[in-house]
Amino acid sequence: MEKNRPLRAEEMLEKIFDFMNRLVDEKDFSATIMLLTEMGRTLVNSERASVWYWDRNKKQYWTMAALGSERIVVPEGSGIVGASISNKETIVINEPYKDARFNCQVDKETGFVTKSILCMPVENVRGQVIGAYQAINKLGGDDGSAFGEQDVKYLTMAAAFCGKTLESHLLYRDSQEDSLTGLKNRRGFSEYFSDYALRELDEKPVSLIMCDIDFFKKVNDTYGHNAGDTVLVHVAGILKDSVKDGGIAARWGGEEFVLMLFGYTEPEAAACAEKIRARVEMSVCSFEGKDIPVTMSFGVKGFIKDIPLIQNIEGVDARLYHAKTSGRNRVAAGDA
Repeated sequence: MEKNRPLRAEEMLEKIFDFMNRLVDEKDFSATIMLLTEMGRTLVNSERASVWYWDRNKKQYWTMAALGSERIVVPEGSGIVGASISNKETIVINEPYKDARFNCQVDKETGFVTKSILCMPVENVRGQVIGAYQAINKLGGDDGSAFGEQDVKYLTMAAAFCGKTLESHLLYRDSQEDSLTGLKNRRGFSEYFSDYALRELDEKPVSLIMCDIDFFKKVNDTYGHNAGDTVLVHVAGILKDSVKDGGIAARWGGEEFVLMLFGYTEPEAAACAEKIRARVEMSVCSFEGKDIPVTMSFGVKGFIKDIPLIQNIEGVDARLYHAKTSGRNRVAAGDA
């Protein structure tokens, strides 16, 4: 079948059933979004297609899946995607270089030529816009490279599936993730342990680190709770970066965090904790022009696979308590 030829009705139906069967079997979120993106491109017979997520916290849009291009990140409210999301409207443009909303900078940088655009908002079940679906360059058809009403109808189906899939993913993510720091929360950590870490226990040593911010209440009392939130985000960034090559960091609650390190014996984990402790102490956390001094206390314990996770947590928490009661800004391991 020629790539540029529009699909006949029976071919279209066959394609839809094929995508539906593949979507039923696919469990991975990223692969599902990619399949839906491919489905939309196929249904409207476009050269490129992408699914965009509206990241309200960062005030930007970025492609969750992009066929024919690298990942793109643009400021909130910009471009055709911004217009579609902001106005909650489907946009069809068949002469983009004449449209003031179109940002041609990417084309200038890459040499790509955009001939036509079909963009529509992606909504959750409450009708709130959470992203957009965009198809670029209609291929073939009676109108050459122009998108038409039939393409809008076809893409609406793909966008609807995208909306439900994305919303489901976001709801699950919110149940697993601490909204302030972006780290896993207690529930997310526990599920991660059940789904992944349990398999690692028979193959390599695993250690736990529990830590909390020293005199955190004093930070809130002195600088305010917004400053306290800034300190939590600052510390979380250091913890996440420190374990990116072999572990996971989670916010356990309040100013307390837990780290799980794979392939680390207890002494190696204690050395890692000491590096993190020194890094936190030497770091600068600024809030409204003021530098807030931050230190942390750490407890370290090798994971015992024959007892439940919660008992392992209680064991490392006891080490943390020792670090706090013996002066803070220190690491407690071994027989502590």
